[in-house]
Amino acid sequence: MATRSLPGLAAILRGLGLDAIPGLPLAADVLNRPLDIYHVFLADALHELVNCDLQKAYDAIQPSTSLENGDFEVVLSKLFSDGIAQPGVVDELVQKFPRPHPLFNPPVQEGGHIRLFISPKSLPVLLFPYISDRRSKYGILDNTHDAHSGSGDSIVADPGPSTVDQPAPPGSTTPAPPPPALKKALVEFSSPNLGQDFRTDHLRSTILGGFVTNIYEAMGWQVVRINHLGDWGKEIGLLGLGWIKYGSNEILEKHEDPFRYIHGIYTAMENDLRPELEGIRRKQKRKAREGDGGMFDGGGNGDILNILAERDATFKRLEEGETEAVELWERVRATSVGYYTGTYSRLKVTFDDYSGESLVCRNPEALGRVEKVLRDKGISEERDSVGCVIDFSRHEAGRLGTVALRGTDGITTYFLRDVATVMDRLEDYNFDKMIYVVGEQDLHFRQVFKTIELMGHPEIAAKLHHLTFTRGPPQWGSARLLGDILDCCEDYVRRAATRVHPEQFPPHLCRPPVIRAMSVNSLVLQELGTRNKSHTIGLDVEMLTATEGKTGPSLQLAYSRLCQTLSDPRIPSLREMAGMTVSDSSQLDYSSLWDIPWVELLRLLARFPTVTDAAYRTLEPWTLVSYLFLVVDELNDSFDVVDQEHSRADDADAADKLAARAVLYDAAWHVLENCMRLLNMTPIPR
Repeated sequence: MATRSLPGLAAILRGLGLDAIPGLPLAADVLNRPLDIYHVFLADALHELVNCDLQKAYDAIQPSTSLENGDFEVVLSKLFSDGIAQPGVVDELVQKFPRPHPLFNPPVQEGGHIRLFISPKSLPVLLFPYISDRRSKYGILDNTHDAHSGSGDSIVADPGPSTVDQPAPPGSTTPAPPPPALKKALVEFSSPNLGQDFRTDHLRSTILGGFVTNIYEAMGWQVVRINHLGDWGKEIGLLGLGWIKYGSNEILEKHEDPFRYIHGIYTAMENDLRPELEGIRRKQKRKAREGDGGMFDGGGNGDILNILAERDATFKRLEEGETEAVELWERVRATSVGYYTGTYSRLKVTFDDYSGESLVCRNPEALGRVEKVLRDKGISEERDSVGCVIDFSRHEAGRLGTVALRGTDGITTYFLRDVATVMDRLEDYNFDKMIYVVGEQDLHFRQVFKTIELMGHPEIAAKLHHLTFTRGPPQWGSARLLGDILDCCEDYVRRAATRVHPEQFPPHLCRPPVIRAMSVNSLVLQELGTRNKSHTIGLDVEMLTATEGKTGPSLQLAYSRLCQTLSDPRIPSLREMAGMTVSDSSQLDYSSLWDIPWVELLRLLARFPTVTDAAYRTLEPWTLVSYLFLVVDELNDSFDVVDQEHSRADDADAADKLAARAVLYDAAWHVLENCMRLLNMTPIPR
């Protein structure tokens, strides 16, 4: 565990000719991110050359955006106190940079930047112990140690063995220090409506929410996954009305797919309601043309808003706690949760809490407390023919418009229920952050957050975050439920692998478990493409089935080839070499990894914790997706070299090359697996 303590790291660096780890600037985390070691030493060299503050030198350095541009860029305008690099000073700085430096190749000036490449000789010595010490935890924040000393002092390499990672001696009475308390994040995502179709925004929310929860856990948060299962509102009134008209307890109990039966009832009611809604729209258009303010006459049949009125009345009975209405809701909700629990597992998504606004609404005191505060503080007001509302223009937030708390019939609104839910969850969970992964609805959440602030809780409002994304079209063709969508994806991939393009899919990729995983991985990649990119179609068949590009089959081909290479009998046992790579890296000859493509792969693997941190800060999954396929591209380039070598006679250094590559490929395997799991994709076991 050499790299999990500062003395252990210092011992490794001593082997590279470095005597001390410089003082650690703010944001430096050398125990979690290997690139931060290079960053700190580079800052130390610059602060000595320019005679500036170490933190200023550190802040002037940033990782390069691409490998072609080096590993680090020094922004000259940030390095000098006046923001201007005087003529000749930069040339002198470049010339005086220590040569040879154990960690860097000589710097190169380019415009307003100085670019530096990491020394290929140092990378295996530092990187392989990092990954070997962490394996499935590489790239994930380890908060069991103090990653930043904050002392500003150099940590001199201890010539003796480190005892930081040693267990307490037997019989010791000194208690172990308690682990640091984790911050708590609530993430609400997926949230389909009971009985209704599973729309594209529900799927995107499910997959994006899975990524958000994974990345927060990776960064050391305690995460509570909440599925606000669309379990309250007038849609429930419509379903209740449909149950009275079409439902049967006997059929539900015997049906092989109870949720599909409920979905069918809701669909039937939507069809019944459609003519009435079309009549309303026609009436509204006629009123707009003629200025007619008369009452809608139901299209001449005398039934004034018949189904809509019955829907609202049915829902009101539920809000008022009528026994029969509540029992129906509980039955429908239990059936829905049972269906989704099983189906979500195919996406590797789980939830800790299926509670939603219904739990608040069944507690009149929770709603009453919120309404009382809003009323007592003069935030809400009663308006004739509208009901109780908040006019945000009266609170210096006019762009937020006006929002209703209850209708004239007394029925609660989605807005009021969401505000009450925030306060309820704060009491239940005492969260540090709550993230809503919901497509669009920006205005609604700004209204909710502003209302919490107006209620006198700006500190709570600051903990609320809406992660938005662009919605796709509402339908998936004939696929109406989540299970149907996943079946459809799997069928596309199976047909491509076995019928349409069998020459592109090796036999080991055509096995049912692999087909199933590839189809889900491709669907995940489609949805995580970018948060704010809309779909042109529900399912992108090319994205799901292509063996090239950023697709599930392409990823699986590279991953399978990597596993196949690691199982090559000519490669020494990784178990035999594991201790060697950590305790004394000099026992292996890594010189064969100093050239392209091997060194490019090394440089990418070193970036993984930094990329993970960037994805966490932006909650942009494409950061990880792009990185994942950069690794795949470099792996494929290395496989091409291996194939070319196989066509020639073995050289005298073959054994050393195989040993070094075994360690490199094992490191790449861990990075691929860790990255895929953060994105909620499934690596097929080797």
